[in-house]
Amino acid sequence: MTRKPYSTPAPEVLAARILELDKVLDLVAEQAATAPAKKQLLNLQPVTAEPGTIRNQLTAELNRTAAFKDLIAETGPVPLAGVEDLNPFLEEVHFAESWLAPRELLLIASTFAALTGIRDFRNRATDAAPHLYTPLAPIFAEIEAFTPLLKLIESCINHEEEIRDTASLELQDIRRRISSSRRQIHSNLNQVLSSPEMEPYIQENLITIRNQRYVVPLRTNFRGAIDGIIHDHSRSKQTFFVEPLNSVSLNNSLALLLQEEKQEEIAILKMIADRLREATPAIHATLTKVFALDKLQAKARFAIKINASAPHLLENWEASGFNLIDARHPLLAAAENPAAVVAIDIEFPAGRYGLIISGANTGGKTVSLKTTGLIALMARCGLLLPVAKESRVPIFTKVLATIGDEQNLAASLSTFSGHLLAVKAILEVADARSLVLLDELGVGTDPKEGAALAQAILMELKNRRTIFMATTHYNDVKAYAYEENGICSVAVAFDPKTFRPLYHLQYGVPGLSNALVIARNLGFSAELIERARNLQDEGEVRTTTLASRLEKRLANTANHESELLKLKQQARIEKERAARLTTELENEKERIKTGAREQIAEIVKEARLKFKSRLLELEKSKEQLDRARQQIPEQITTGTTLSERKDFPEIKVGKLRGSFNEAAAEVAQLTPQPKSAPTRIDFTKIIPNDRVIVSGQSKAATVIASEKGGRSFTVLLDGNLRIKLSANKIERHLPQNAKENNRNSATTTIKIHNVVGIDDSGDRQNSVSLNSGSGISGSTLVLNLIGKRVEEAIDLMIPFIDQAVVGGQEQIELIHGHGTGRLRQGLHEALQSLPYVSNFFHPETIDGGAAITIVELIKR
Repeated sequence: MTRKPYSTPAPEVLAARILELDKVLDLVAEQAATAPAKKQLLNLQPVTAEPGTIRNQLTAELNRTAAFKDLIAETGPVPLAGVEDLNPFLEEVHFAESWLAPRELLLIASTFAALTGIRDFRNRATDAAPHLYTPLAPIFAEIEAFTPLLKLIESCINHEEEIRDTASLELQDIRRRISSSRRQIHSNLNQVLSSPEMEPYIQENLITIRNQRYVVPLRTNFRGAIDGIIHDHSRSKQTFFVEPLNSVSLNNSLALLLQEEKQEEIAILKMIADRLREATPAIHATLTKVFALDKLQAKARFAIKINASAPHLLENWEASGFNLIDARHPLLAAAENPAAVVAIDIEFPAGRYGLIISGANTGGKTVSLKTTGLIALMARCGLLLPVAKESRVPIFTKVLATIGDEQNLAASLSTFSGHLLAVKAILEVADARSLVLLDELGVGTDPKEGAALAQAILMELKNRRTIFMATTHYNDVKAYAYEENGICSVAVAFDPKTFRPLYHLQYGVPGLSNALVIARNLGFSAELIERARNLQDEGEVRTTTLASRLEKRLANTANHESELLKLKQQARIEKERAARLTTELENEKERIKTGAREQIAEIVKEARLKFKSRLLELEKSKEQLDRARQQIPEQITTGTTLSERKDFPEIKVGKLRGSFNEAAAEVAQLTPQPKSAPTRIDFTKIIPNDRVIVSGQSKAATVIASEKGGRSFTVLLDGNLRIKLSANKIERHLPQNAKENNRNSATTTIKIHNVVGIDDSGDRQNSVSLNSGSGISGSTLVLNLIGKRVEEAIDLMIPFIDQAVVGGQEQIELIHGHGTGRLRQGLHEALQSLPYVSNFFHPETIDGGAAITIVELIKR
């Protein structure tokens, strides 16, 4: 598959090729299942949008890919095998009267079947991982399975790419007649072959077809023995294929039937094509979504392979700097186990513009450049990056690089000339939003001149505020980097004992080229090495010695830092462990409290049910006793009246019910209460004369003054103690207007918490509201039942009336509203059966009318 050329400027095209972005895209495309998605990934180009929009665009793409990566890890990949690009087939049926061959229809059917698999995955992911699927739901939206079209094609075409007999009734009838006609022809021709008179003329005892006509093979001497039509002969002309005249009409009939069959098959194919033509817009839309889904999944699967993440992207980094933490070369991470690849840290704090990397060959200098450049390009391609998630990655508008040998014999360019031309092209376009990567800057000429030229180029890049990384072996360039503000000298680390590369970077120290050490390790004689050392310039020897000492000291410092980091990690682990144990202890305490609450609630519920049962028995006994009293004569033999008799017990049901409710309320108060979220206070709304609850105080304090926009207050505590405190010391706000409303209100609401009501379901009612004063009477208790079911309202009303009777109330009010009237009717029927209710009625319309029932109670 060919890749489109980049449309970016030539220097950046060259950089992308040098950094091998195409190889990364090849690996990403390998993860795609559909050809269109592979093509899109191979042609992926770094985004070149203007600053201000590019970050949001790329961040959204990285977040989607990261979310898809998590979904794949939880549920497995989306099944996309079998999805084909149907656009060519849909173009063929664009016009009326066009149709597709059965083989092409089967390819379409296989794609529809694959779409069914995507739908099943969507349903499975919704159930198995809703927290991961929900952010990705728009990606799966509007992907249709086209099940009716799939069933239509499968019902008409079999797996042998033939149209089924059952595709239409007409086709079924034609094929039945074709079978009958063929049987007749075979029967007629078999009579010819089995005739004794024809035996001398028959070449072979079989029936075959020539020119779509059934014929029999006869010898050359058949003439005169049978009348017929010769359709063909063998190569030797010893056999003639003859259609007997008595079979001509039968063959003609068969030919007509075959033509009818062909026409009916085309009609069926046209019918399917018509259905496809109608669904073409929806199919186009679905396939576009599926290919985008495949593209996103390929990115996510590649990210899993290289252990990539979605770091924070930066459009402006000059003030904050940036860093690539645990950066890994993507091609190395893809080829190896990602954990086995040595990661590096690229650090550009605010004010730093360049890194000069030095050290011996094979230490990883060039890989560091390529890693940084590829990560910058991958970020602009919307790919997850092989860095730690806490990294802060800049979005460079240009990535420019010169790495390797630019020698071009065809253009008569030497290595140095080619190198200079590449650097010149970079300088022509580099700016403050560019990343420039320069490998072995100034190499290929006199070291002194090359080092001077390299320093001049680096100064120019710094003046432009361009971010750059360069490698060098020149001591003068190392010294420049060490001394220049805004540029950091970096060494590739080597083991000081074995001189083996460690493949990570050491900041703040120049690296040693170690040419003589490497030559010695490769087997050069000690005499030759010593001679080379004596030929070194005295200044270079001194510089090399100092750098060597500094490198060893840095290695020791790194060891100490590593030990310190381990201690910090252990301390952090212990701190987290202590916090976890504290949380577990709090959770266990809350669990025990919750268990106690549930256990007490269950006990109260059981007691309530038993009490209700006994109460019903008492009410029945009371009714029986009342009936018995009515049957006894007023005067009995003792001459005393019934009211004077003391041996008749009085059953006080209401008092018993009230006593039980009081006991249940006391139990509820002893029950541990669940923690409630603290009330949020808007401190800006606290004004002078408001009342507040101060931490550590049981009585409310009066606000005298508010300062600093509600961040501190002067309050007067109980006892006329004036103090100044911060806002976080206030636990509750009692606004002044709330107090005034309470004072001006004609009614006072009394809230009785944890009053236990008896209901048919056995549930405890957590609160019953008693409102004192309602416009009827200033001392009347009010029960609001609006919105309750009849049974629920009755179970709240009975204990409410019991408490009113025990409290000596003469009447109460029931607020039930107008509604359908069922609640009012149910309450009235219940009131008629209560022995301590003397009368009930509606007040005047101005006082509520039929929405309120006033209940008069019998004095106890």
